[in-house]
Amino acid sequence: MGSLFEVGLPPVNGGRVRQARELRSLTQSALADAVGVDQTMIAHIERGTKQPNTELLDALATTLQLPPRFFRLSNAPELPQGSLLFRAKAGVGKRILARTHAHSELAFELAYQLSNYAQPLPVKLLRGTDPIECARATRSLMGYSSSEPAVGLVRAIERLGVLVIALPPSDDCDAFAVWGGPGRESPVMGLAGGRSADRTRMNAAHELGHLVLHAKFDGGTPALEREAYVFAAELLMPAAAIAAELQADRLNLFTLAQLKSKWQVSMQAIARRGRDLAIISDRQYRYLMQQISARGWRTNEPEFSPMKPELPRALKKMVEVVFGPSAKAATIAHRFDLSESFVAELLSFYAMAPGKPQGKETTSGGIVLAFKT
Repeated sequence: MGSLFEVGLPPVNGGRVRQARELRSLTQSALADAVGVDQTMIAHIERGTKQPNTELLDALATTLQLPPRFFRLSNAPELPQGSLLFRAKAGVGKRILARTHAHSELAFELAYQLSNYAQPLPVKLLRGTDPIECARATRSLMGYSSSEPAVGLVRAIERLGVLVIALPPSDDCDAFAVWGGPGRESPVMGLAGGRSADRTRMNAAHELGHLVLHAKFDGGTPALEREAYVFAAELLMPAAAIAAELQADRLNLFTLAQLKSKWQVSMQAIARRGRDLAIISDRQYRYLMQQISARGWRTNEPEFSPMKPELPRALKKMVEVVFGPSAKAATIAHRFDLSESFVAELLSFYAMAPGKPQGKETTSGGIVLAFKT
């Protein structure tokens, strides 16, 4: 198929073709086979050295499940991979990482576009280098005392101005964090669905640590990961409060279960906290972990009291403010040159709106947004 510019239309953006291909986890060869061209043609299109004609563009749009006009959009706002590469499980393929990143890019772009019409909360994140001091200051900024569990953590993170992107359920990537946007001014966090509530909370606290401690985070090292863990541990289990409870009783599985219900973190995290605070010995810690393993709880701990999964809300709230609480996915998709199926799936990962009527300015879970004038 030859090159062809259509009169009055911007050229096809090869970066958008690549983005859509990665969203569908396709190689260039697989996409080429699907649309009936050679792999080199796809490579040329993505590099911008050749343009598809109308027939090929329609075939690409059909295969990649996005409207033809999507491929003529300019480049998306910058969203580096941040901690995505380091936080993914070892051995995860490039296509899985690329798919997660492409999904996050489109979600971030949607929020960026919506911010032209709905004003999100300003960024209020503290910045520093000491994990413990920063965690304590962040708890205070969130409105938590030094002795209470951080209930509603994901929503509290959104109130700090962090865009929390709900990722599709995946076994390969739990979470990531990065500063995005033209000036790297926007803190962004991705959280995968399908996780237990305690695991989601620890992932969120860990990634918040990266945003607070590691400016312009573009990768990871074991040292940076340890700092983020120390931040998360202090944020979710303040040393003074958890130490008093760990020292009050002999630490066993029953005690861990009680503390899990209160602090909404895993039994394993509490046991590790006890060891890190020198409340229990390495030997005691290993014994507790053996007991947990013997019951098959290392990857799937039981819930001793109901813990609802914490879902992000802000992006869906912005959609509701701009388009109304009953907006259809088709309407949103048409406005932003996306597909109805993608928008519907994307928004399904976010918390639902409360049942009360919503006006021009609305509040939900502390997230306040209003139309720009």
